[in-house]
Amino acid sequence: MAYPKFIADGMLGKIAKKLRIFGFDTEYLANTDDNTIIKINFDKKRIILTKDRQLYTRSLSLNIPCFLITLENESENLITIMKEYNIEFIFHITNKYTRCTLCNGALETVTKSSPTVLNNVPQKVLEYVDNFYKCVICQRIYWNGTHVNEINKLVDRINKNIGKK
Repeated sequence: MAYPKFIADGMLGKIAKKLRIFGFDTEYLANTDDNTIIKINFDKKRIILTKDRQLYTRSLSLNIPCFLITLENESENLITIMKEYNIEFIFHITNKYTRCTLCNGALETVTKSSPTVLNNVPQKVLEYVDNFYKCVICQRIYWNGTHVNEINKLVDRINKNIGKK
């Protein structure tokens, strides 16, 4: 099954970050006007996520897929997105399928002994963690830290509400 690809407008940075963590290809356009978002999406065929009713209405009138975010609660909005696009399950986060939270690049596994890891990861982390991932675009290094447990609690809440456990 091919998962949807998204464009999140400037009001949805936290949701864009979570979607990337969940492994969804999500562009985040922080300081971009509506016309540019629409123009970009003509070429890329992504689903626009927005809180902007004007952008939502214009997109639909141009037959551009768009989803209006109406709730204030982040987890409720994520649940609504998953339900809208028939996503029945999100896997627990291990960084293996996660995308870069900064630039949306794919992550690849890198060895603990690689210079990229040794030069960019705190010594304390190197003592306790064995698996590392690097963004193929911006080269940022990721690992499964304590934050992953918190993200997986959110994943459990979402999965409980979208279908299967």
